[in-house]
Amino acid sequence: MRMSPPKLVIAGLLCVVGVKAAAVLMPTLTDGIARSGQAFAAEEALPAQPAAKSIIDAPVCESSDAIVAAIAEERELLNRQRQEMADREAEAQLAEDSLRAERERLATLRDAIEGQIARVEEAYNQDLTKLVALYQNMKPEIASGIMDEMDIETATLVLSAMPERDAAQILGKLNLNRARAISKIILERSRLPGDQNLSGLKLQ
Repeated sequence: MRMSPPKLVIAGLLCVVGVKAAAVLMPTLTDGIARSGQAFAAEEALPAQPAAKSIIDAPVCESSDAIVAAIAEERELLNRQRQEMADREAEAQLAEDSLRAERERLATLRDAIEGQIARVEEAYNQDLTKLVALYQNMKPEIASGIMDEMDIETATLVLSAMPERDAAQILGKLNLNRARAISKIILERSRLPGDQNLSGLKLQ
């Protein structure tokens, strides 16, 4: 088949472009193939490496075990602290209960003592009232004769509890020294103990 001149020119240009492209690409392809071969050979020459999984897993497992152990130790410490706190609270509650029971016992004892004291004072006041009434109903001479012989504290107590008119009649019949002593005691007992002056009293 014969080609027209224009087609011949185009075909010639295409051949030239193809030859130039082959000349440019050939070194690149050759170099790539060579490098691939060198890399494969180098990989074959390297010693066998252990699996990456075993290298990574060992420290991870060790760290996990350490964390688990630390958590368990912390939990045990917290449990001990809770138990110690519960024991202290139980001891404090027991001490509080004991203190409350002792306070109640003392309060009961105090009430009993106060009640006993009140009964004793009431009985004492009743007896004193009766004794005063007895001496009031006596003749002054008889009452003074008895009081001259009784202890000074009782004589003073009875006379000081009497109305002044009755006490004066009996006091006037007493032994002079005893009358002075009773008068002094009645005067001084209203003072403070440190200010009282009862020295030199003569009872007879």
